[in-house]
Amino acid sequence: MSDPIHQPIRLTNDFVLKTALHSGALVIAYVVTWELIMPGQRLFIAMLPTLATLFYLPFGIKVISAFFEGWRSIVYMMPGIVIGNMYWVGMPFDTMSTYAAWAASYGTAPAIFAMLDWTIRNDRRNVTAGQAWRTMIVGGAASSVIISVLVHIIRHRNIPQDDFIASMLKYMVGDMLGLLAILALLMGLFRYLRKAR
Repeated sequence: MSDPIHQPIRLTNDFVLKTALHSGALVIAYVVTWELIMPGQRLFIAMLPTLATLFYLPFGIKVISAFFEGWRSIVYMMPGIVIGNMYWVGMPFDTMSTYAAWAASYGTAPAIFAMLDWTIRNDRRNVTAGQAWRTMIVGGAASSVIISVLVHIIRHRNIPQDDFIASMLKYMVGDMLGLLAILALLMGLFRYLRKAR
């Protein structure tokens, strides 16, 4: 039987822990992407535009967070979103386009996973590990396309059409490579932990 006195404390602790985990992972992904990957990319692959990265790791975090937490992932990642915007992304806090871009960027993956659950009439988390990986990749691919289109419409609608499409494709590639890199890292970590037992 649950203890009604300690229930609010447990819920608060759970919320704080999950917020620290998801936001912390997002901030680490921003640091690695902007402070390590981007300088290396500018050095070795100078033809890519400055803001498009080959491995956009924050996308991987937002997809994995959405897979496990659904709509709550937005709340858990919010401190990380704000910190990431302050230090690396640099969108102004006083314009509606910033919040519209955030809604598109962080709300799309939970919506995609909710739709997948509804379509297959099953909770995506009640599947085998192999199915979970595939679901994250499929949901991530769909999210990448939709996010790229929406964010470009919100923030980059004034660029010429040919540049617009090329820019969207570069962002999609960076998103998916970022997701695959995070998944590969997690897979390696889980294998290591299994062997260490």
